[in-house]
Amino acid sequence: MPEGDSVAGHAEMLAPMLVGRRIIEVGGTSPSLRMGSGHVLDSTVEAVRTVGKNLIIDLSRGYSIRVHLGMTGRWLMVPSTETPSGSARLLLGTEGHRVACFAAPNVTVDRTRVIDAGLERLGPHLLGDFDEEQFLERARLLASRSIGEVLLDQRVLAGIGNVYKSETLFLEKVHPWAPVKTIDDATLLALAERAARLLAANVGPGPRSTTGRRSRGSETWVYGRAGKPCRRCASRIEQQRQGDRVTYWCPVCQPPVESEQSASRDAQ
Repeated sequence: MPEGDSVAGHAEMLAPMLVGRRIIEVGGTSPSLRMGSGHVLDSTVEAVRTVGKNLIIDLSRGYSIRVHLGMTGRWLMVPSTETPSGSARLLLGTEGHRVACFAAPNVTVDRTRVIDAGLERLGPHLLGDFDEEQFLERARLLASRSIGEVLLDQRVLAGIGNVYKSETLFLEKVHPWAPVKTIDDATLLALAERAARLLAANVGPGPRSTTGRRSRGSETWVYGRAGKPCRRCASRIEQQRQGDRVTYWCPVCQPPVESEQSASRDAQ
C-alpha cells in the first residue's frame, strides 16, 4: 500500500496538471464520481493536497474528490491528445492533460467540508502541521497495544505504513512488541518525528530509501531483510506477523524487556 510519501509525490505530480485549470472531461467507474460528475465538470481545480494516505482534489464549487489508492491503486498522467487505456475509476481532463486513477478502492466526490469532516478521525498528518498533544493523547488511548500496531493505526498517525513502521522502530531502537504504556512521551515523539523525516525525505521520484543509499538491496535497515545481518551489529534480522502485517527487527539493536518477550512468545 502506498504510504504518505508516495501519496505526497502523486500530489506533486498532479498539481501542475490540475491546479488553476478547468475540468473539461470527467469519467470513471466510481459510483460516487458518476453521481457527482455535475459538480466536477467545468469547475476549476483550486488545490491538490494530502492527508495521510488520502489525496484530495479541491474544486472551485465547494466540492472535492478524495482518493485512497489502497493496495492496488495507481495514477497515470498523459497529454490531452492521448487516451489512457483500461477502465479507470477516475478520469479528469483539462486543456493540456488527462489524469486517470486505476483500481483505487475509494474515489469519493462530496462537499469539501464533508470530506474534511470525515478525515478528522485520522491522527495527525506526518507531512502536515503535526499536533504532538493529539498524537500522544490518541496513542495513550491504546496503551496496552504494541507500538508496532499503534504506529500503523491511521487514527493515531496518518501516513505511516509497514515499511516505515519497521524502519522507524529500528532507528529509534524500540522493540516492535513493546506495549505503548511502557514507552515514555519523549520516545513516542521521537518515533513520530523520525517517521516524519523519513517520509519527507522520500517524497518525489526515485527509489525509497531509509538508509540514505539508493542502490538496489541497500535501501532499508531491516524491512524485507529477514535472515540477513543487521547493518549495525551483524545480528540476524527477525521477522514475525504482527496483526495482519509482517514486522522486521533486530533482536540486539531493539532488545525487548521481559514483559515484551513474554508477549512475543505468546503471539507465536
